[in-house]
Amino acid sequence: RRERQKVSNEELKEALINRRPIIARIPSMGEIEYAYVSAIIYRRNERGGVDVSAKIMDKCLHSVTTIDPKHIQYKEG
Repeated sequence: RRERQKVSNEELKEALINRRPIIARIPSMGEIEYAYVSAIIYRRNERGGVDVSAKIMDKCLHSVTTIDPKHIQYKEG
């Protein structure tokens, strides 16, 4: 099995715009396929930096999950 590459910030923005299917690698659950990235959220943290999170739409298009972008990878194929 080929190792998937995690997405860069530019690829995350591209995934949002193009609604490209993604895979979320959730440590306690393994790999789960999602329909697309529905939002990218930038929040100022207490240290003055910026925290990034992504909202990802499930395959049934009924719910979203908030996830750290480092766990998102493009679906192959």
